[in-house]
Amino acid sequence: MDPQRQQTLWAIALENYQAAILTAQHGWHNVSVTRSYYTVFMTMWVALDDPPKGRWEHGGIVEPFVHGQWRTSPMPLARELTRAIRRLYADRVDADYGIVRLTSLESTASLTTASQVVRLVADALGFSLGGIAL
Repeated sequence: MDPQRQQTLWAIALENYQAAILTAQHGWHNVSVTRSYYTVFMTMWVALDDPPKGRWEHGGIVEPFVHGQWRTSPMPLARELTRAIRRLYADRVDADYGIVRLTSLESTASLTTASQVVRLVADALGFSLGGIAL
């Protein structure tokens, strides 16, 4: 992936994170969860580079990321973070397609997962957080 594209995806990931915070503050928990999920999705994409088949699928991006295939020395993520990423995906599906009203519990958990993934990738790849407090 060229550096310009990488920076654009990173900026979109951080924008989604900020939107997740704002929507949670307004009590829009379904929207907050979806923005947290897309924060994580874009962050995984930045870490993994462009997909081998032209585009990342939601289910297909998680496995190489959690197995650490994006790291210089591949090492799986902690099980707790792996479970949190998978839970976030399930909550995002509920938020978008289920007839479910998510609560502050889910939006808080999703923000925690998003901040952990963003921090992990930022630290590993040397990316700026642009003044965003995680």
